[in-house]
Amino acid sequence: MAACDVLYHDPAHAGPGGAWRPCSARGAVWTDPDLVLRFVCDKHRRQLTALHAAGLADRIRWARDGLAIGTPTHTQGGSPCASTPPAST
Repeated sequence: MAACDVLYHDPAHAGPGGAWRPCSARGAVWTDPDLVLRFVCDKHRRQLTALHAAGLADRIRWARDGLAIGTPTHTQGGSPCASTPPAST
């Protein structure tokens, strides 16, 4: 199985390439909300889901490109996609 595609920030190991390090944990296939297939470990999957929900997906750094499988049905700041449950009133 492939390693996790996430780069994480590790200031303790900062060097010429900066402090971004690849995650070495075993990854499982995950489709992000932008419909891109990636290998992501359980720990980072939870964090990535939260970042996407908070609108911070552009801050994620990847060790390699994912495989785009479609066009998302929602846009940032636009109307929610059909699979999003309605907010409680």
